Amino acid sequence: MKRAIVVAISVILALTMAAPTVLARSVNGVAPGDISGPVPPEFFPGTCDFPLQLELSGKAKTIVLPDGGVVGVTSIGTSPGLDVTATNLENGEQARFSITGTFFETTNPENGDVTTVITGRNLLFDPDAGIVLLSGNFSFVFDKKGNLIQSFEDTDGNGQVIDVCELLS
Repeated sequence: MKRAIVVAISVILALTMAAPTVLARSVNGVAPGDISGPVPPEFFPGTCDFPLQLELSGKAKTIVLPDGGVVGVTSIGTSPGLDVTATNLENGEQARFSITGTFFETTNPENGDVTTVITGRNLLFDPDAGIVLLSGNFSFVFDKKGNLIQSFEDTDGNGQVIDVCELLS
């Protein structure tokens, strides 16, 4: 699966991290912008056994760090005050989540792999786990072609994972 589809939220949580193909892109030095609105279903196809609607409310921003950034971090995605409402369109069940976490991307100069470390509360699309709310410190890796090569893992053993599809079924 391509990076924009897998990570698509936290914006959403990669909405900010996969910005060229998703909804939002910010310029450095500018405050986080409002990205409120529906998340297009093509960013989370077939992740639940029922039709799902995701609606964002709040702000997000991607900060691109020049020349490899600090300690190899090339970009930071932040989403202060961002919420997502997930709705099961078959039964009307809803859940609202605060997704105010942060994404830190690092590109390996030797092979082009992109490691993303996420902290805080983030909504993530994963081809193995589906749609999950992650709370804590996690990481995942894509190769330079955008293929997922390491699904999310809890980096400190204290994280919480909530299966959104299971919660709404």
